Amino acid sequence: MKLDLNLERTFPHPLERVWAAISSADAISKWLFTCDFRPEIGHKFTFRTTPPEGSTWRGWTDIEVLELSPPTRMVWAWESAEIDAPARVIFQLEPVDGATKLSLSHIGDSTADDIASVSGGWPVKLDALVEYLGT
Repeated sequence: MKLDLNLERTFPHPLERVWAAISSADAISKWLFTCDFRPEIGHKFTFRTTPPEGSTWRGWTDIEVLELSPPTRMVWAWESAEIDAPARVIFQLEPVDGATKLSLSHIGDSTADDIASVSGGWPVKLDALVEYLGT
């Protein structure tokens, strides 16, 4: 199955502030998942959390930084236990009228369970990013 999730959010903050929120382990751990992220191409890191009740998810996801163009673009390889080739998570930031537009894509081969999980999960996580950044 193909995963093709594309979301956009506009934040009333400068690009650099939004970039800092998506490119530091401390910030990412506050709105997304606990992790050992470093903004370096080739860095492999892991998201960890307690799986939701009734979930078959193992509780962690292995990620690798594939592209990094501060402060506008970052691409991750997002591994799944059931699929050989990792999906891609693409963060693209663009300044828009004194604010910052974040375009997030999660694309690639996936399973029905993973598609349902990330399709429901990313909007919630972006809401948490809004809360983390404040108004």
